Amino acid sequence: HILASISHDLQTPITRMRLRAESLDNGVERDRILADLAEMEHLVREGVAYARSAHGGDETPVRTDPAAFLESLVFDYQDTGQPVTLTGSIHGVAMVRPRALRRVLVNLIDNAIKYGGSAEVGVCRDEGNSLCITVSDRGPGIPEAELDDVMEPFYRLEASRNRDTGGAGLGLAIALQLMRSIGGNLTLANREGGGLVATVVLP
Repeated sequence: HILASISHDLQTPITRMRLRAESLDNGVERDRILADLAEMEHLVREGVAYARSAHGGDETPVRTDPAAFLESLVFDYQDTGQPVTLTGSIHGVAMVRPRALRRVLVNLIDNAIKYGGSAEVGVCRDEGNSLCITVSDRGPGIPEAELDDVMEPFYRLEASRNRDTGGAGLGLAIALQLMRSIGGNLTLANREGGGLVATVVLP
C-alpha cells in the first residue's frame, strides 16, 4: 500500500515538471531533463504495477481455450513484425485469468526479444495435467546463482541482461507475483545451447 500510494502521488508533480520542461527552449539540457522525467515516469508506473500485481487474483477466472489465447497473442506480435513463434498445441479449455496471464506473457516475450532477439512460445500439459507455457530465447542467459534473485523486486543484473535504459528491476517480480496470486508459478532456467527459458505453470 505504501509503494502504491507513493508511486501514485508522484505522478502529478512529475507531470507538472514535464510540462514545464517542454516549455523550455530546445537544447541539450531540455532533452536531458525530459529524458530523466521519462525515466521517473517509467519507475512510477512499474511501482504501481508491482503493488497492484499482488491482487491479480481479484480477476474472475473464465473458461478459455489456451491454444486460441496463445495464437492470438503471438499473432499480435507477428502482425507488427516481431520475431515470435508458437510451438506445441493442446486441446480443451482451462480456467484462466486472461488479463493477468497476458501481462505475464507479454513481459516474458518482450524480455526474450530484447535480450535474445526473438521469442519462442511453447505450450503443453505436464504429467499432472497442468497447463505449461514456456517462453524461450537464445540470449546470454542468467548466471545460475542469480536465477532466483532476478525475480526479487528491484534486483538488476550487472551483466549483459541488465537494462541500460532506466529499468526498475520490477518486470519479473511483477510476473512472479501475478502468477502466485492466481495460483500458478513462474520459474527461470538456462537453456541448453544458450539462452533462457521461462516456464509458467497453471493448475
